[in-house]
Amino acid sequence: METVLVLGATSPTAQAFISLMTHDYPTVQLKLFVRHPAKLPADQRDRFPVIVGDAANYADYLRALPDVTYVYNSVGGVHTGAWTQLLLRAIRETHAPIKHVVDISAGGIYGEFRSGLRPYLSAVRTMYPQYTRDQRHKLDWYRDSGLAFTIFRPGLIQDGPETQLITHTPDYHDIRANEFDINRTTFARAAANALFHNAYPNQSLSVHNGAPLTES
Repeated sequence: METVLVLGATSPTAQAFISLMTHDYPTVQLKLFVRHPAKLPADQRDRFPVIVGDAANYADYLRALPDVTYVYNSVGGVHTGAWTQLLLRAIRETHAPIKHVVDISAGGIYGEFRSGLRPYLSAVRTMYPQYTRDQRHKLDWYRDSGLAFTIFRPGLIQDGPETQLITHTPDYHDIRANEFDINRTTFARAAANALFHNAYPNQSLSVHNGAPLTES
């Protein structure tokens, strides 16, 4: 059975991904990696294997990786650069048969959110310089790992109606203010397409919203 390890499973972004997986990919097993399992909905604790762990603890990755074929990494925080390297080390040293990793990075690390009303989305570069350097180095780390991967750099992930998805590479693209927000389910769908349908292979992409989807 195909199994996705969902790192940071209690985050709203991961919860939208879990909901999409449950509805659209019911035959794919999920394994939920969390620090505080009580924050998971009760039905998820009953339905899925739960690994209680810390993203800063290498041994917790070792416990989580058996039988895993895909990784969805939504762990946040200013230390995620070091934690990403721990994850990649654990995959390498356990020879885990990972087919694809989706990693959620930070929007603004290349200064792409420079226009419109919310310039603070790119202020991360001056507020957290080491974090920004780590997020930019992720592309090299994943390339060097030999794993298939997709790094997404969203703006503001929010609720609301689904839209089309806009992705941009190269990195320096001025994203307009009316494009900043992205619907959680739209984003979850992009992650699933990357994991299972070879969309956005081996790229680091800014992602934001496009035109609203219309009923057919």
